[in-house]
Amino acid sequence: MRVVFTPWPTPSHLNPMVPLAWALQSAGHEVCVAAHPALADAVAAVGLTAVSLGSADSAPALMGPGRPTPPSTRAQLDETGLALGPFTAAEQNLWDVFCQFMLPPIWDFHPVGAASSDTHPVVDEFVDFCRAWKPDLVVWDACFPAGAIGARVSGAAHARLHWGLDYFAWTLDRIGTNWNPLAETVRPAADRHGVEVDRDLLLGQWTIDPLPAGMRLPVATRTVPMRWIPYSGQTAVPDWLYAPQDRPRVGLSLGQSRRLVMKGGWDHVPGLLEMVSEVDVDVVATLNETQLAGVRTVPDNVRVVDYVPLNQLLPTCAALIHHGGVGTFSAAAGLRVPQLILDSGGDEGLLTESETGTEWALAAKDIESSDTAAWVVEQGAGLTLDFARHSIDTMRKRVMRVITEPSFAEGAHRLRLDAAAAPSPGELVPVLTRLVEQQRAGA
Repeated sequence: MRVVFTPWPTPSHLNPMVPLAWALQSAGHEVCVAAHPALADAVAAVGLTAVSLGSADSAPALMGPGRPTPPSTRAQLDETGLALGPFTAAEQNLWDVFCQFMLPPIWDFHPVGAASSDTHPVVDEFVDFCRAWKPDLVVWDACFPAGAIGARVSGAAHARLHWGLDYFAWTLDRIGTNWNPLAETVRPAADRHGVEVDRDLLLGQWTIDPLPAGMRLPVATRTVPMRWIPYSGQTAVPDWLYAPQDRPRVGLSLGQSRRLVMKGGWDHVPGLLEMVSEVDVDVVATLNETQLAGVRTVPDNVRVVDYVPLNQLLPTCAALIHHGGVGTFSAAAGLRVPQLILDSGGDEGLLTESETGTEWALAAKDIESSDTAAWVVEQGAGLTLDFARHSIDTMRKRVMRVITEPSFAEGAHRLRLDAAAAPSPGELVPVLTRLVEQQRAGA
């Protein structure tokens, strides 16, 4: 069959799709990745066929969660949130993440205030491509719902492939018949192409979900589980990586996506390096110039590198300190590495907005860190590090506990078994083939 993958155009959204695309391609299916031209080189680099949707001149600029919310939309979101209340603290966090992180990337291709008569660059090109190529299956990113529009127009089956918690389905289930920001965002492009906005268009005919069942949000979607394969791009293995070590190695990663789109939020980096400076470990910190801007001195036991793929680094590590992103959590879980997750219990809000863009408001916190941290701690696979509540000395002791106490290695092993219980991408291929056939039979 013909399968087109369509990610939101950043490597961190492409990478979770790559193992399944490889599996389908290796099984003899015809596979391509259709996306904003900014992603074409990254697609080609992983050995997949890239289809650029439009040109660099015609495609919209990518702002993602850095796009400020228009005042009229903010007012509608606030009104909807009040109508849904009262939220619990956990529900408020889910609503804030949806409004501040999930909707803005969609606005890059479905602009707020657009009319159905307006052209929708990238979206229109994707629909045209689907009409011409006639895929059997469209696998789309939740932040690029144009994938569902192209599938509906061309008669293809379609599925979302998730890379994190399903804030979209949770919000849709919670809102019910109230004003729905996701539906209203997608509606102009859907109307333009004669497509009805319904639940399947917004959430897919099914959802491919790589998260452990116990971590998922309680949502009413048809879910196909898939094992998360820790792929994050490859580089040549550095000479030092597999050299003999005199003491444990600790990885430190603050994720790929956040440093690409967020201007601020790195004030905690000097404290992190101070924390590990007096711990008897070797640290590999994957930090770039922006993240290191406030660091005066790098400790002697810290090796700073801009990037090392986690699937290369983690097998050499006794523990990983990270920001709590699902991709980083999943890589550590799949490779049986105990985790220390940066998490803050503050309630200041996730983002601050200005005319020039968006800044991270909570130091040492990722949008999903509380959820991943809760799961890691519950499974006994690690601990949290909280700059708001823990002293530097307390955090040092937590790092050493995770490295030296056998219970954390046992917990990490449980996480690995949990991940391994889900079908691999290769095992998913016949499942997807069967689902496509059944979808055709019921059409």
